[in-house]
Amino acid sequence: MTLSLNQQSQLLCYQVSGITLGSDVPLAELSPMDGLDPADGWDLRVRFLPESTQPLCPSSWFLTLALPDEEPWLSCADLEEQALLGGKPGYLLRVHDLADFLVDRQGTDIVALANHETPPETLHHILLNQVLPLVLNLRGQDALHATAVLTPQGVCAFAGPAGVGKSTLAASFLIAGYPAISDDCLVLKEREGRIVAVPGYPGLRLWDDIAKSLSLDPDHLSSVAHYTAKHRLLLPDQRQAFPTEPLPLTRLYILSPPESLEDRDEAAAIRLRPFHPRQAFMEILSCLFRLDIRDKTMLARQFCFIERLVAQVPVRQLSIPQTVSALPAVRDAILADLLHEA
Repeated sequence: MTLSLNQQSQLLCYQVSGITLGSDVPLAELSPMDGLDPADGWDLRVRFLPESTQPLCPSSWFLTLALPDEEPWLSCADLEEQALLGGKPGYLLRVHDLADFLVDRQGTDIVALANHETPPETLHHILLNQVLPLVLNLRGQDALHATAVLTPQGVCAFAGPAGVGKSTLAASFLIAGYPAISDDCLVLKEREGRIVAVPGYPGLRLWDDIAKSLSLDPDHLSSVAHYTAKHRLLLPDQRQAFPTEPLPLTRLYILSPPESLEDRDEAAAIRLRPFHPRQAFMEILSCLFRLDIRDKTMLARQFCFIERLVAQVPVRQLSIPQTVSALPAVRDAILADLLHEA
């Protein structure tokens, strides 16, 4: 969609995960870009509108993601030509009881229709951390459900199931002076024959008890959303020092819980082992975001990308104790591993 100069000048411009995003409301999680000429436009435009008096009722849903209690969380359906998308077809992403997000098929336009009881910070969190990763996939980018930090040897990423400790581990690196460059969504690209990681945006999301265990300053924590006890960690000067250019990906660690109950409180339970390429392929496949699971071209693209990723970047299985006291030992084991050639 081509915007008039007047429409463009009303948008705030942000850089996130390698794209330029224009929003008609401020997004506190992101830092506005300075010096952008409105005539240059944006890669992705987002508009926030009141909840429609005529709710969208698609005939069927092609994807539903559920919570651990099996309650539906996010559902996706096709949309025919939609006036709110300038007459273009697209997708409806419904976050149940909270908001609807309309996305055109090119991934250039998002319209957020919020439930009137959904707080703005919750809506922004859902946009950036639930909807945007799916839209990035729609735009042809490969986004991994992973958290990543920058070390002197390059970027190392932590993937794995929810609750295994990806953000907690990254927070221990951040506190020790290693910048966090993504939380839960890491865009990967190929550049000059190497796999590179594209920084997302500053901040890590941590459970309240983890934040307390790490003795974090409450002034550096803010609420993520009204439905979760997680807080967003943003250290002073983290915005100013946040990198924006792609960085070489050195390691991918697939995190897993301790292998036995006896290991849960033992630092000795830290186990690092290489994955067989076939096993690494399947693990990475399960961690990639995808919006339209029926898109065979997209799936083929992801398969080819994973093959190149596994061939170029060492993938390790990392089993870690579920205790904050073990984090320094886990961090040391990772840093030692990064010093060794694959």
